[in-house]
Amino acid sequence: MPTVFGIHPSQVRTTARELNEEASTVTAAAQVLAACVPAPSALPGGRTVSALAEGAGRISRTVDGEARVIEVLGIDLRSFADVVEFAEQDAVGSLSAPPTAPPAGVR
Repeated sequence: MPTVFGIHPSQVRTTARELNEEASTVTAAAQVLAACVPAPSALPGGRTVSALAEGAGRISRTVDGEARVIEVLGIDLRSFADVVEFAEQDAVGSLSAPPTAPPAGVR
């Protein structure tokens, strides 16, 4: 397959796959953030631990949101590569087709 804008569709798909893997890594980090704070009752200074747990939860949700953004970017890149490749194949097919007679009344 020839390049489009100097980029092979396989390069775009590779980037999309790597973004998907990165999204999984970021999701795992979000889960660790949420799970690694002990319960406030497990340590002295319950208010401090409660605040820490709340902060970790918020950060975890934010990081998880970032993971979703990365995942969507990968999906969109893959879709873009598919659309461009299909359009290019369609153009090649139409340019390779034998000429057709012009419609009646057109010279």
